[in-house]
Amino acid sequence: MGKSLKIVILGLPLFGERLAAHLNSYDSENSYRFLNTYYSKWDKFRSFWAIPKADAVFSINGSLNSSGAFDRTLKSNVPLIMNWVGTDVLLAEEAKSKGTYRTDYLEKAHHFCEVNWIKEELDDIGIVAEIMNFASFDKQFVLKMPVSQKLTVLTYIPKIRSDFYGIEMILDTARDLPNVDFLIAGTDALDFLPLPSNVTALGWVQNMDEVYDRAHVSIRIPEHDGLSTFILESLARGKQVIYKYEFDHCRKAGSKEELDTQLRIFNEDFISGKWKINAEGASFIASEFNREKILGKLTLKLREIISKNKK
Repeated sequence: MGKSLKIVILGLPLFGERLAAHLNSYDSENSYRFLNTYYSKWDKFRSFWAIPKADAVFSINGSLNSSGAFDRTLKSNVPLIMNWVGTDVLLAEEAKSKGTYRTDYLEKAHHFCEVNWIKEELDDIGIVAEIMNFASFDKQFVLKMPVSQKLTVLTYIPKIRSDFYGIEMILDTARDLPNVDFLIAGTDALDFLPLPSNVTALGWVQNMDEVYDRAHVSIRIPEHDGLSTFILESLARGKQVIYKYEFDHCRKAGSKEELDTQLRIFNEDFISGKWKINAEGASFIASEFNREKILGKLTLKLREIISKNKK
């Protein structure tokens, strides 16, 4: 395409920073810059100049509610790509039901999402999204059998909105399964004391690798979710996974009863010595979510959108 392209990445800071770093490493011919317009006044100030000069703006978070950054993008005739990830869909559904939604965001932006169930939810409110992943893995993990004498389950629950992410269901399940150990990363769970004796709330964890190594099973049972990076990371490490949604090499559990059932089955396998690492899940991530496949497809699509916009 000739000159180097400049892509500004906005949205959720953890994923935005990571994606910009991965893209700059993968596609050194072009420039990818993350601006934290959510929490940084300095980055918000920078965006006034960076967005009009960009070839595209990629947001890890969609919205049908007014956004200064999105307005500046469209006003500057810069392609706007919204990557819908989960809770943003619920907010869009609310805006649509109240009639407060921005029709220009709906019609003029390019819409991506990561999985079929989010695509179907977006379809219901008139947003036609293309499935496009951005989370990728550049290495294969050594698959390790945890050394714990009990089946150990890991979940990640943020301190804010812990109830939305299913902490009460997990604590109830832990009470029903006293012979299974539960690790909760992300929150100290102080609002839910006393915790069952088989539950350890780890709070914010700097090195998740060590925690993953302790667990046999990963679970994620939020009220609503996009494709969770926690699920992908767990599969990549060969964990057995219980997820609210149907996804490759995961067990589905949308209720406490289903969660209890799946964990009892896993615990019986563990006690009887039949426990297996989820090698198929790890192979799936290595094949379908490697950096070449994910970022190759994403950068190709970004160039296609930019090229069409310049015609």
